[in-house]
Amino acid sequence: MEKRRSRKRRYQHFCACMRERRSWVAVIALALFTFASASFASQFPLKPVRLVTPYPPGGGTDAVARPVAASFSKAWGQPIVVDNRGGGGGVIAAQMVANAPPDGYTLFLSTGAVMVSAPLVMGSVGYDSYKDFKPVGLAAVLPAILVAQASLPANSVQDVIALARSQPGKLAFSSSGTGGGHHFAVEMLKSLTGVEVIHVPYRGGGPAIVALLGGEVQLCFGNIPAARAHLNSGRLKAIAVASAKRTSMMPQVPTLIESGLPDFEYTTWYGFFVPARTPRAIVEFVNAELRRTLADRSIAEPLLAQGAEASPSSPEELNRIMREESARWTKVIKTQKLKF
Repeated sequence: MEKRRSRKRRYQHFCACMRERRSWVAVIALALFTFASASFASQFPLKPVRLVTPYPPGGGTDAVARPVAASFSKAWGQPIVVDNRGGGGGVIAAQMVANAPPDGYTLFLSTGAVMVSAPLVMGSVGYDSYKDFKPVGLAAVLPAILVAQASLPANSVQDVIALARSQPGKLAFSSSGTGGGHHFAVEMLKSLTGVEVIHVPYRGGGPAIVALLGGEVQLCFGNIPAARAHLNSGRLKAIAVASAKRTSMMPQVPTLIESGLPDFEYTTWYGFFVPARTPRAIVEFVNAELRRTLADRSIAEPLLAQGAEASPSSPEELNRIMREESARWTKVIKTQKLKF
């Protein structure tokens, strides 16, 4: 009996030693990985870095990418090559970055349309926004704005709702295209208020505003830069902005939240991503540089002139924004029974 107890104690001691050994092996392996990642980041970059954008040159994404790229290049002493990969609604660029080497030398400046809306609307896009990418941080946000023809007898969100209810199926909203954020904004307005309005998609924000100016529609969800000149001239009027807070670009315009729709929030955002297996140390290094860049007034003020507000964030915050937006649009799609 005593021998049996002795063998049992020796066995338990052996198991405890093995558990302790495995624990120490795991700690050492983690330490080596962390050291290697930190060492790599301390030398990064050693060659030119490619900054991929999912749209052609000249758009809002390009307006954010180029000044940020110039700042990174100056700080790092390496060229940052902006690679505009338009096509497929941004899907082509996203697929390419998802399959790029996870070494920090491919950065992706993307939008909610590519990372959130496209997978919801298109179904199979060839990438998983959460599994194939690591968020680096938010760069800028572009508040959406609800604008109307100057002659429309409605000057507030509640006026628009009342007018829509008095004329079911008569008021028409233009947007930059089916399945985009501005389309979802129209559908969200319908789902939150129960009004019957018509959505008319166009090929971009510019044509959507032109349609509003031409009287083809009465209202439009768009971006401030596309509407600003016409708002200043009095041909259009601002009803409300869709961001959580009033925008510094038009501080006199209330939000839809203030206007009685507490769940209404939508902005166009620009965020940096890298391929999923990129070392955490590289992600943190690029995030720190992005924060420094966006704090520079020579960068932030030209962005604001383009209608985009510099809005640096942590990787975790950008991930949260994506998931919240995905949940919001999924609910709208189900409630409105949208089919694409």
